[in-house]
Amino acid sequence: AYARRLLHRDPAGRYTAIVMTWGPGQGTPVHDHGGLWCVEGVVEGQIAVTQYDVAPAGGEQYVVTMRDTILAGVGTAGRLIPPTDYHVISNARPDRASLTLHVYGGDLRECRVFMPQGDGRYTAQVRALSFHD
Repeated sequence: AYARRLLHRDPAGRYTAIVMTWGPGQGTPVHDHGGLWCVEGVVEGQIAVTQYDVAPAGGEQYVVTMRDTILAGVGTAGRLIPPTDYHVISNARPDRASLTLHVYGGDLRECRVFMPQGDGRYTAQVRALSFHD
């Protein structure tokens, strides 16, 4: 099942390394990285990363448009740099777990997730992030 585990936190606060496990078919909603850069690598399995453009649509609403999807296998790494870091990450393996390593340019404690409203627009919610044991 999905889990987010702290591997290393730089004492000076410059970066954090996190290991994530993804159960078959598990994934995230569209989200950002709270203004931090990130390098993500696949350690085991296969991950689908879909990038999005997010634009204000008035008030608290956004238009979210899919750009492309990358299937990443073991040894593959990618980077996300604000302000173009909106994406969905999911386990592309329907039959087994996948494992990823994420290095963030700081301590990612919260991010914005974009939730569909059913009319083609999305609202943003700030989501606090924590670690599993």
